[in-house]
Amino acid sequence: MDETTTAGTTGETQAEGARPEPEIHDPVHGTAYAFERRGESLWVYTWLKPGAHLPEHFHPSYEERWEAVDGPLRVKLAGTWRDLTPADGVVLVERNVRHELRNESGREVLGRTEVTPPGKLVDFLTESAEAAQEGLYNARNLPTSWRGVLWVADFAERFRDDTVVTSPPPALQRILVPPVARLARR
Repeated sequence: MDETTTAGTTGETQAEGARPEPEIHDPVHGTAYAFERRGESLWVYTWLKPGAHLPEHFHPSYEERWEAVDGPLRVKLAGTWRDLTPADGVVLVERNVRHELRNESGREVLGRTEVTPPGKLVDFLTESAEAAQEGLYNARNLPTSWRGVLWVADFAERFRDDTVVTSPPPALQRILVPPVARLARR
């Protein structure tokens, strides 16, 4: 049996094809995540609660292959919404393509994506979920306090080559984030 290594904190191995348990919970976006490394790829399992939404973003340094594992997802790729069901198989999200996901099904849905190369996505999602639990930002990825402003700026600066959210617009982020991120590091 092939073994894979979970990328989470447990460091356990599990049999390929077995579903991992959620490791990280993001209450702002209504998601939970588990991670698996298989060879040169990272597999991210994403549980989306009813009404969950992963806001529009893009990845400059890697591509993703999304699929619905259990239940239907709504996926927006390059401005166009479509349904994604388990029968549809894999949808390729190339580098720098804006995309977002929603669960409009009324029940929890499981999706997964293969990320190649893995980049810093585990760190991005883990830190983002921890900040969501602390209430540092809202569902539009906007800070909720001065502490949130400093965190968002520092976070966006550190992950700008990995994952870029599009709210606020990236052009505005390029102007505002660097000086605020420097302030956050003082």
